[in-house]
Amino acid sequence: MVKNNQLTSRFKQVFYNTGVGIMVVDKDRNLIEVNPKFCETLGFTREELIGNSAEMIHISSRTYKEFGEKAFNQVRNKKTVNLDWPFKRKNGKKIWFRIAGDPVANENEVLWTVVDITQRITAQEKLEQLASKLSKYLSPQIYQSIFSGKKNVKIEAYRKKLTVFFSDIKGFTEITDRLEPEVLSSLLNSYLNEMSKIALKYGGTIDKFVGDAILIFFGDPETRGEKEDAKACVLMALEMRERMKQLRKMWEDKGISNPLEIRIGINTGFCNVGNFGSEDRLDYTIIGGQVNLASRLESNAEIGQILISQETYALIKKEIYCEKKEEINVKGIAYKIQTYQILDVKEDFKRNKMLLDEEYDGFSLKVDFNISKKEEVVASLEKVLENLQKDF
Repeated sequence: MVKNNQLTSRFKQVFYNTGVGIMVVDKDRNLIEVNPKFCETLGFTREELIGNSAEMIHISSRTYKEFGEKAFNQVRNKKTVNLDWPFKRKNGKKIWFRIAGDPVANENEVLWTVVDITQRITAQEKLEQLASKLSKYLSPQIYQSIFSGKKNVKIEAYRKKLTVFFSDIKGFTEITDRLEPEVLSSLLNSYLNEMSKIALKYGGTIDKFVGDAILIFFGDPETRGEKEDAKACVLMALEMRERMKQLRKMWEDKGISNPLEIRIGINTGFCNVGNFGSEDRLDYTIIGGQVNLASRLESNAEIGQILISQETYALIKKEIYCEKKEEINVKGIAYKIQTYQILDVKEDFKRNKMLLDEEYDGFSLKVDFNISKKEEVVASLEKVLENLQKDF
């Protein structure tokens, strides 16, 4: 045990007058000596601490146990320990210490020095909370690039090959005047939330939301290569379309009868990407003719259709089943643009090609030929058609 009469006069002077808190514990982690600074920092008297378990100054029995495993046992094994750890003042308030330990007295005791770093930790926590709030206004990839120092916060842009995604909800404008603002906001936010989850799952950079329209791009600030970026974008679009079917059913159950469907356009090409704006207000976004083409593809897509350009098709055609569609005229481009409709992933398409799925307003037909016999389905359809002809 460390006793006052065993301390050298020089050590006594340091021990009692230093601005650093010091405590000594025995092998059972009982407090056997503390200096005035330690008592002052925690709000205890020396008499209240000496002889008691160090657990009394820990936040909980759990943190007491964790500290023993991470720190106390390490020092007993002659390993250097220097870490930040939360403790508890006498009034119950949390205090953060930078704590370092050394074995003493034949290694049966441990001397800990502590420095109050509560203000620094509190400021750091506030900064992290603020950063977390600000991150909601940026795509996670952009946020991480800025805060890691990979991206400069200044006006600059680069030319990169990206795959660009545009989508909007067909019929959304028509219902905005009929729904209460609260209902409309709830519907829109639920939709954007679900689409955002899917976008982040596939690594897409969410550029912006414009009402019900979404702009996403792949290839910046991180890229997996042109083909993988294009493939990820298409897979994302397919999952969004499926999720939209589920959302539509939920909305119908809430009384929103208008059939809300998404249209999607995807294009791959060189774009300008970076910070645009003023010195006081920047927007990390993409611009260029290829971005406009993706937007035009979306506006030319039919309800529930994913329409892509020749450039995107060339990158994904080996893995994604597509159907060649008509050429379209696009404002600002002198030549016609060849388009393709995304159907499914080739493996899934082969597995599901015996599935007939047709749905229109007031009409739904789903047939799985892997289960139903073709002859029986044909006979049933002929009978339905015969009845329809009689009725009309």
